[in-house]
Amino acid sequence: MVPPARQRVGGCYPVYDVAMSQGARKRAESSARGAAADSHGLETELREAGRLLAAGDAPAAAERLRDITARGVLPPYREADARYLLGRALGAVGDRGGMTDEWGLVLRLDAAAASPQPLMPADEFESAAEAALAELPQELLDQLRNVAILVADRPSAEMVAGGIDPRILGLYRGVPMSRRSTSFGAPYADTIYLFRANLERVCATRAALAERIRVTVLHETAHYFGYTERQLRRMGLA
Repeated sequence: MVPPARQRVGGCYPVYDVAMSQGARKRAESSARGAAADSHGLETELREAGRLLAAGDAPAAAERLRDITARGVLPPYREADARYLLGRALGAVGDRGGMTDEWGLVLRLDAAAASPQPLMPADEFESAAEAALAELPQELLDQLRNVAILVADRPSAEMVAGGIDPRILGLYRGVPMSRRSTSFGAPYADTIYLFRANLERVCATRAALAERIRVTVLHETAHYFGYTERQLRRMGLA
């Protein structure tokens, strides 16, 4: 049955019904244009806050980002971006507690906004990590035998509360080879983490993800051998 508001009159829909539809369409189009403008304005504000942070003006960046997050009407993924930058800004001004509070929220917001369909199946992800390790000379692989390589979606809440970036792609935890001594004691509890959801978040294709996994594996294993971030940037593994 045709709903009452749509009953035909003389073979045509009533004029008032057409006018209502046109009015609703115009309101929807106007709303969509407004949402697009708001989204563009928010992106501009976030870029400006990021520029301030990169320029070393963390206090100004934090002030701007607090204003953005206080509005309370942001899409979850945009709120996560704003709070991530705010956490970085607060860390830069020495407010570690504020930083970890914001980053704890980012961890939850990113999880809520994540796609339910992974970009790469788990077995293919692990194969990409193994292929990266296979690039290393055998003598280095022998030294990595006791290093655990774990895959998780993101850092744990405990890691983030301890100051770990919630969007970090990989992490080495342990004592680098360059800092070990016979008096330090053994065995060493060394672990390399790969954060799958964070890696997928920055990649648009499976090929790009495979390359990012490769770089992250080589980056974290290099930390195990004692390389610094500066050295890794020069090597193209940042």
